[in-house]
Amino acid sequence: MGIRNIELHCCAAEKSIMSFPMGALCIKTAINQCKDLPKATLTEHFLAESPVKAAKAVASRKPDAVGLCIYIWNSQWMEDFAKEIRKALPQTILFAGGPHCIDFVGNLPSWLDFAVLGEGEVSTVAALQSIQNGKRPENLQMEGLVTAKFTSPVNSKLPDLSKLASPFLTGEADCIIDNYDSVLWELTRGCPFACAFCFESRGKRTVRDYPLDRIEKELQYLIRHEIVNVFVLDPTFNLNPERAKTIMRMLIAKAPEEMHFTFEIRAELIDDELADMFAELNCSLQIGLQSCDEEVLKQIGRKFDRALFEQKVGMLAQRGVSFGLDVIIGLPKDNLKRFKNTVNFAVNLMPSNIDCFLLSLLPGTELAQRAEEFGLIPGPDVERTIVRTPSFNEQDIQSALDIRHGMDMFYTKGQSCMWIHCVLEALNISACNLFSLFIKWMRQTGRTDEEDIWILQDEFIESLFEKTKNGKLIPAIKSFMELHQGLCYVTDTGEPVELELSYTTDDLSALDHMSLQEFVKTHRIHHCTPSIVLEEDGVKIY
Repeated sequence: MGIRNIELHCCAAEKSIMSFPMGALCIKTAINQCKDLPKATLTEHFLAESPVKAAKAVASRKPDAVGLCIYIWNSQWMEDFAKEIRKALPQTILFAGGPHCIDFVGNLPSWLDFAVLGEGEVSTVAALQSIQNGKRPENLQMEGLVTAKFTSPVNSKLPDLSKLASPFLTGEADCIIDNYDSVLWELTRGCPFACAFCFESRGKRTVRDYPLDRIEKELQYLIRHEIVNVFVLDPTFNLNPERAKTIMRMLIAKAPEEMHFTFEIRAELIDDELADMFAELNCSLQIGLQSCDEEVLKQIGRKFDRALFEQKVGMLAQRGVSFGLDVIIGLPKDNLKRFKNTVNFAVNLMPSNIDCFLLSLLPGTELAQRAEEFGLIPGPDVERTIVRTPSFNEQDIQSALDIRHGMDMFYTKGQSCMWIHCVLEALNISACNLFSLFIKWMRQTGRTDEEDIWILQDEFIESLFEKTKNGKLIPAIKSFMELHQGLCYVTDTGEPVELELSYTTDDLSALDHMSLQEFVKTHRIHHCTPSIVLEEDGVKIY
């Protein structure tokens, strides 16, 4: 008996832009483009859902084949889900794809019939066709496949992107697109870099581009479906600067103003023209810094020119482009001092956000394979996050996590990038010290993360300035803070707001280039209540 029905299942942590099941949609599209196979359906799950209950619903439909999209963070959910299906439907073929499948090399779990390594369109379809033609799953032997009896020495054959069908343009995404206002969008596949902590460092690193005419048609599809946020999945959007500029011209010309794009880029590849384009488009950029220490970066296969990085990121800041930086805790050779240097360096660049991650030993990555050599000790959590290294003990990692907590709250959530420099200079402290003091103050005062961050910032800064005998600077710094908090509020919500300031907004603009001490000496207090409103041509202050 052949395969009569195929179900694909994905599971996300929660509903967000990153939960859009682009990978599963690509496999669904590839299967449904094959005339030899029945049509596949796609079902979304979330970690809060019971895997047993979800499996029982699948069992009631009695599918002949069930495909799972497995990542490190949903691997336990998927295992429980698959085991329950296996128990209820022992004859159903269970297969898997996704980054976590590298963990099954040489040791395929009994609850799977086969797993696909790397990009799954070609091998998944070929495997299902072979089964459809009467071959048993355990007897499959093909590129990119892991079975009970066979492990491919290489990842799956890479599909030709010029011929690969689009989930959007074929209508395969129609089943879920209207449930989302945010999507993931592929313009390119592959990454030429070999960062030791990253999934992209594995296997074939050939960079291939989707045709520009397909990209233009997909953009029109997203516009028709009123997508508001688009996260571009390219590991390095500006790897080919001229292609990136061509795409940017298209987006600037055709995308609605309210459509926001997020790009992952390499700062070193920015030039003036591209920076100008980023400033013109409604977008934000995410840049992988990871560490500013050359010895640490050398261990993970990255090169770093500090001066060049500062120069290129400065080009974005000068144009008002929203960008964030990524930082990792616990890389080989990293320690608390070097981590603090990285955080202080990052804050000084004035990004809109800093995303800080504890190193996770992702299956198949170089760091996972060399963990013993580097002395990287993961914890028991499913994501295998580091608990200690030879240079970063448990206590120091906890200190780094406290700094991260403070940075997440005070800097990123509190949107303090435009005024934090005034606080640091006035108190002559580092950003790391400020974040640590903030978390200490929250614990001492019994405050929680759920409280209004701007109220927390105001109360903490006032107490800190009083404690350090800088009380005379409080009216100026609190007015400067409130001005920027008001600007952020109006930009985020579109709602007008009235401020209560101790100085005029024109006077406060001097703090962009003047110390608080000098400002207080040269400007008189002038209580005022300006309003900030969002108009068609931008934010206005009256």
